[in-house]
Amino acid sequence: MNSSHEPIAERIGHIGGIESLVLDGQTYFFGFDYSNDLVVSPLLDSIDVMAQFAHHYMEQLDGTHDAAYWRDLAQESIAYSELCSELEDRSFSSTQLAATAALIAQAAQDGYSVSGLNIEYHLLYLLSAAGGWAEPSIDDIETFIAQLTGQETPQSNQSLGAVANELHGALRQLVSAAPGNWATKFATLHGD
Repeated sequence: MNSSHEPIAERIGHIGGIESLVLDGQTYFFGFDYSNDLVVSPLLDSIDVMAQFAHHYMEQLDGTHDAAYWRDLAQESIAYSELCSELEDRSFSSTQLAATAALIAQAAQDGYSVSGLNIEYHLLYLLSAAGGWAEPSIDDIETFIAQLTGQETPQSNQSLGAVANELHGALRQLVSAAPGNWATKFATLHGD
């Protein structure tokens, strides 16, 4: 396996299954430990590579399996997810993520509320699970978004520009904490 297919440190041998997401029209597969809410692999762009990865580095409750078994699970993950049932909620666009980052940057500069600002919860969840649930929390990020869109009032003495700066910092932390190619695939979200 090439270096982009290397396992995430300390996540070898986890019991789990295979999930998928779509980024910019490309389907990516990844291993997921459901009992620990933890991503256990990099994003892999091939069913066969995912199957080989899982065969070498993952298990299920009944033990290890061959690549053909894992290939079937990878194929099933395209249509069905145990984490997020709707394909549209598992589909992301770098262009849209960059536009979201630009809205946040503009709010930080202007100090105004922003309508239409949204980051799919499932993406926040996956990045948190990939990063091992390091800070910031999804709740913090969603609070910043609600404050910037006018759905909630910022804490006293906090401007909307400051909220936008905190959101930018939180997204940067979230993406940076994600290991392997998770951070590079979703780098446009933090807008740098």
